[in-house]
Amino acid sequence: MSPKKPPLQRFYFPRQTLLVEIERRCSYPDCDGRSLISLTKSEAIEYRGFDCHKCQRWNDDTVNPESLPESWANELWLNRDEASTH
Repeated sequence: MSPKKPPLQRFYFPRQTLLVEIERRCSYPDCDGRSLISLTKSEAIEYRGFDCHKCQRWNDDTVNPESLPESWANELWLNRDEASTH
């Protein structure tokens, strides 16, 4: 009798977007600094603005759902709908 070989193990790693990067410009005319912002899915859904890295001032902002992966965008729309009904 020959020794039995153990069954092959197969691993499956689903591909999904873990991080998106958006580029924004400071809204203050005396600055116009460029900021690259990396967001996870939960951060993108809750995103409301950024601190300019050049002038350190807050810029109100939102993420356009069309610039996000489709599955993220769907959740963003759901959150906005819930917020508008409250």
